[in-house]
Amino acid sequence: MSLPADKPETKSISVQTLLTVLPVLSGGLYAIGMTYQEGYFAGFGVESSSFSLPPDRILFLGLTSLISFGIGPLAYSVLVLLALVSAVLIAAVLSSLPAVKQRQARFAEWLASKRSTSKPAPSMIALIDKGEVLYGYVVGILAIAFALVLAAVFSWKTGTEHAEIDIKKWQDGRTRISTFVVDGELPLSSFQIACGAIYCAFWTGSEARLVRHEQIKQLKSRPPAAENSAAVPSTGR
Repeated sequence: MSLPADKPETKSISVQTLLTVLPVLSGGLYAIGMTYQEGYFAGFGVESSSFSLPPDRILFLGLTSLISFGIGPLAYSVLVLLALVSAVLIAAVLSSLPAVKQRQARFAEWLASKRSTSKPAPSMIALIDKGEVLYGYVVGILAIAFALVLAAVFSWKTGTEHAEIDIKKWQDGRTRISTFVVDGELPLSSFQIACGAIYCAFWTGSEARLVRHEQIKQLKSRPPAAENSAAVPSTGR
């Protein structure tokens, strides 16, 4: 008869865990997306504060950046995990040595001699229990913070690498080419980095140029040269 009563408690624990994990995941993806955006604009030498993105777009950037970390960070994480396991095994082997066991026995005897024989008060036991819970929370928070910092570092690096890839593709004609006309100037071929509420950023080949919307008289984009040439039918006989 007690089994049905346990089901709502299990369900409530699962919902509580889900509600606890979702904000952490969303905050992590948001931080990764922001650092990716910072790294991408930094690859062009552009200040990202002029190009704010909506939260859903930043979350999507965080997810794609997390997926595109590649095999390098994964291999690094595996190596770190193997190093930790190796350290634990080495410590276990060392602790089994006779000399180490003797030192452990002496230390245990010294602790036993210093320990009071009186029974601990209930308040002290409660304080120890709360300390264990607090220790678990602190370790969990530090682990999550450490993981977020590593993810943010890799995300920023991924953003700068993608900026370099886009520059290389634009130089080779393998990405879209934008031509914009500013009042009083000749048309300029460039790579359109982004457009914000006030400015549009263009890569001109040697530098990034920020132009206000009202200064742009004309803006054209054409597909990559490779796709353009492939779309033209052959006239040879």
